Order: sequence, then C-alpha cells, then structure tokens
Amino acid sequence: MAYHIENAKSVMKKNGKTFYWAGKFLPKECISRAAVLYSFCRSLDDLADNKETNASKDLSNIRSNIKKKTFKNLENIYSIKYPEFLNSSSQKAVIDLIDGLILDQKDILFKKEEELIRYSYHVAGTVGIMMCDALKCNNSIAKLFAIDLGIAMQLTNIARDVLEDAKMGRRYLPGTWIQNISPEEIVLAAKTNDLKKIYIISKAVKKLLILAEQYYFSGERGLIFLPFNSRVAISVASGVYREIGVQLENENYNWQNGRQVTSIYKKIKISLFKTFKEIFYFRQKKKHNSELHFFLEDLFDDK
Repeated sequence: MAYHIENAKSVMKKNGKTFYWAGKFLPKECISRAAVLYSFCRSLDDLADNKETNASKDLSNIRSNIKKKTFKNLENIYSIKYPEFLNSSSQKAVIDLIDGLILDQKDILFKKEEELIRYSYHVAGTVGIMMCDALKCNNSIAKLFAIDLGIAMQLTNIARDVLEDAKMGRRYLPGTWIQNISPEEIVLAAKTNDLKKIYIISKAVKKLLILAEQYYFSGERGLIFLPFNSRVAISVASGVYREIGVQLENENYNWQNGRQVTSIYKKIKISLFKTFKEIFYFRQKKKHNSELHFFLEDLFDDK
C-alpha cells in the first residue's frame, strides 16, 4: 500500500502540478488519499487518450465492473486501482466521469451552453464529489459546491486549450457563441492571423471565463464545510487554477498564442493570499444556488 501511495504522489507531481502544489497544505493522510484519487482519474484519462487501443470498449468494460462492484478486475485487467475510500455517491460520480471520457472519444462540436456545462460536470464536477471523500467530507450539500468548483476548473481548462483542442478536432466552445466556426477554421485563423475569427473566438473565451467565475464563486462558498487545512489547500488550488483565466483576461483573451502557464512566483503569491484569507475571512454556510445545476438535474437521479 505504501508503494502505491508513493507512486500515486509521483503521478500527481508529474501531471497535476497545481494539485500537487496545493496538496502541500493538506494533512498527511488527506494528501495520500488525494494523490490516490488523482492517480485513479489520471489512469482513466490516459486510457481514454490511448489511440492504440479501443478506448471506448475498455472504458465501457470498466464502467460495467464499477457498477457491479467487481473492482479487483480493474487492477487485474487494466492495472487501475479503485480508491477504497470512495462511497456510494462517489461510485456514481466515477460512472458519470467515465461517461464523459467515452463522449470524448467522439468528435466534439458542442452546439449549446447546456452541452458545455454537462460535459464539464462529467469530466470535472464528478472529481469534486470524489475529492470530498478523499478529504473526509461526507456532507451532501458540500458536494454540490464541490461540483461547481470542478466545473469552474474545467471551463478554465477549455479557455486555456482552445487552440490545442481544435488541433485534435475538438471544439468545446458552443457553436451558438462563435457562429459555428469549426475546429479546422480555428486552427487556420490562428495560423493566418484572421482577425475577424480571432475576435469572435476571443469574445467566446471571455464569455466562458465569466461563466467560470460564477462556478468559482459558488465553489469557494462551499469551503466552509472543510476543516481548516483542507480548506486552505482547496482554496489555493482554486486560486492557482483561476489565475489562468486572469492571465488570459490580461492578454485580451488572445487564445491563439498558446497555453497560459502560472509561474512559481504567482503560485506563491496566491498561496499566501489564500492562506491569510482563510485565517481571517469569516465564512458562513450559504444555500447552494440551484440555478447552476439547471442543466444537470437529470444526472443526479438514480441510474
């Protein structure tokens, strides 16, 4: 078990730099559980991205095994260890996550905002639910806020990776926002400096980040449900991730220039600010804004 945890921490350090950084603020047991969860989700993501296998078939098989609770098969067949601390609500979240990864096997051309929010729930909001278990927070209301923080981070991811995703034939920006500009046209616009299309897409990136802010605001409201150390860690992760959008805003939403990267200096600055904020800022428990889950209601029904 010790080897598995150390291996999981190495995976997070290599591939999840923001989460590894924020994990420094977690208690020892929680960082171990968070690393195991990250490694698990990363393994599913890597399997989904493997072009040399039939990823859809493998993901469907994993989904079936999880529904049947035959977790040992995941380890025996796919070398994927199911986190033993996940409870029943998180088991459903894992299934929803896999559904999102299966969707990613197809050409992504979202038409409406609804598809964007539902996808963001599937691939990131679900991780928020699971992270509550990793942090020993079993409050059902807290998980609603955790979903929102996951969605916010995914929307930031999409804003950061517009060009990179387009090169893979994917367009997560809703077609209604960008006059149905195709992934191929996005790549060409960046290459040829097509100012008209660059402007249209930049406006959509701005709209996307404004939407993300609504979910960040809600997600951070839910931090009150966590113990202090865990609250600081998640607040730091939120702040560092959100900084990507801040940098895009400062660059006039110039998506065509490639990925934004948060420097060590900014991570330290954000971490200090977030730590002091959690020490001195008085939080009150608030009612969750159900409007943020308007497009998700059917997903929370028992399957």
